[in-house]
Amino acid sequence: MNELVDRVLEAEKGISVVDRPILPFEKPEKFINIPADVINTMSVYMSVVINAATPNRLIDIKKIVENAKNMFRDGVRYHDDLWLQHCAASIREILMFIEPSHFFSAYQNIKPGTDADVDRILSFIINSKAYLSSIVHFRNESKVGQADTLYLGQGYAQKSEADFLSEENLFFEKVCIDLVYTLHHLFTTYCVGASNT
Repeated sequence: MNELVDRVLEAEKGISVVDRPILPFEKPEKFINIPADVINTMSVYMSVVINAATPNRLIDIKKIVENAKNMFRDGVRYHDDLWLQHCAASIREILMFIEPSHFFSAYQNIKPGTDADVDRILSFIINSKAYLSSIVHFRNESKVGQADTLYLGQGYAQKSEADFLSEENLFFEKVCIDLVYTLHHLFTTYCVGASNT
C-alpha cells in the first residue's frame, strides 16, 4: 500500500494504519469470538484482492464472516443437518476464484518470494479453500490428506477417515479461525502502513 491509500482506508473504513499484530494467545478458540476489528481489517483488504481477481464481483466479506459467526452458534449447528456444508460454502466464497497472483496484483508489498512467510501464508489460504471445497462437495476421502497438508506434522495423517470425521466440527472451526487470522496477519504485516519499497 502507500501512504495515500492508508489514509483513505483509515478515514473511510476506520482501519488504523498502525494495526498491531495479534499475539498467539489472543486468538480465540471459538469463531464467534473473533473481534470486529480483526474482521473489519481482513474484510477491507481482502476486498481489494477479490477486485483484482474478479473486478465486477462485489462480495460483502464482513457480512459473510458475521453470518458464519451465526452459523457457528449452537442453535444453528443443532437445527441444520447440513450446517457444516452451508458454513463452509459461505467462508469459501471469500476465496472463490482467488489465486496467489491476485494478492500480488492487489498489493505491491505481497510478491512471490517476498519471504518464506508469504509463501507459507498463501499456501495455507489455497489449501484452506481446497479443504472447504471438500466439505461443500461431500468429498470425505480427501479431508485427512488436506488436514495433514494444512497442519503438517500434527498427526492428522495417522487418523482414519472415521476418526477425523468424528472430530471434524472442531477441526473445521480451527481452519476457519486460522484462515481469518492468517489473512489478517498477511494484511497487517505486508499492507497496513507498509512502505512500497
